[in-house]
Amino acid sequence: MNTENLLVDELNVLDRVLKDVVGLNERYVAEFKQIMFRKHLSKKEFLISEGTICNFIGVVISGAMRSFIRAGQTDEFNNDFYFEHDFVSAYTSFLTSQPTNCNIQALTDVNVVYITAEQYQGLLSRDNEWFKLGKYISETFFIRKCKRETSFLKNTAAKRLESVLQLYPGIEQRVSQYHIASYLGIKPESLSRIKLLTYINK
Repeated sequence: MNTENLLVDELNVLDRVLKDVVGLNERYVAEFKQIMFRKHLSKKEFLISEGTICNFIGVVISGAMRSFIRAGQTDEFNNDFYFEHDFVSAYTSFLTSQPTNCNIQALTDVNVVYITAEQYQGLLSRDNEWFKLGKYISETFFIRKCKRETSFLKNTAAKRLESVLQLYPGIEQRVSQYHIASYLGIKPESLSRIKLLTYINK
């Protein structure tokens, strides 16, 4: 990909993720930039839909997205959010090459850079240094999944909200109360009551 098409601040986001967070040096970051693709999503557009196979790993450069699962014809349950600097993928589908049961949708205009599963496997096969990337991605998705499952099993809705605010700093300014409530497994009006009680008890 010609990185001249990316804005300087977008390249800075990618540098920060791959160098400062993952721990790759400039050589590997440059290689990633040479093979990556760029995708723009308008608000409400889908990065991936249920029933399709996820063949990419991406980095959110700008914007916000949600991952959700449909139940029946109308019900939707959010199970993750993605913001700048986050890796994004329907990861189970990516690992198994089986169709995903989730949907990833833009909540705002979004810019993502990504590599395909084939490119990812090629990187891993060429140089063990790339396993830093694989390790970081797998640990990130695993830890987020475990934290959410544990929170649902052990915590009240108020505690789950507290965990969400820690996991996704600034989420209340970027994501509607409706979507946050869905992630917490409660109704929007229940979320309003929890926030009111929290404010009163401060």
